[in-house]
Amino acid sequence: MALTAREYAYFHVTGPGTHEHVTELMGYKPSEAWNIGDINPRNGRPRTSMCWQVKSGLDDTKPLDQHIQNILLLLHPRAERLRCLWVEYDLTLRCVGYYLPTGHGMHFDREQIRQAAQLGLCFDLDFYYVDDGGHDI
Repeated sequence: MALTAREYAYFHVTGPGTHEHVTELMGYKPSEAWNIGDINPRNGRPRTSMCWQVKSGLDDTKPLDQHIQNILLLLHPRAERLRCLWVEYDLTLRCVGYYLPTGHGMHFDREQIRQAAQLGLCFDLDFYYVDDGGHDI
């Protein structure tokens, strides 16, 4: 079976206080959230920071730029709410990709960068190269 690229993105908020405060300010529930001290189910340790995040809503077989566009469309109507957060919180558009080792690059067009800047977002890119000798991505 041939390997195919997998890509996804999500909006990630970290900072002081509780994720409930961010939920109230944003006006909708996150895809995932936790507070300082909550137990991480993956390792059984207490969390060291608050996190609030929303996924793009797309399957990981869709191109990364579609994930980014979905997140920007979701956030744009809440621009004023985000401005209340960006002084004390880190607002990050996290992009993740799993690719064959032949290489991969990412291009962000001017409009994506402009929209992200208007919303006070930074980008975090995590790209992984998976060898085709037995890994299933």
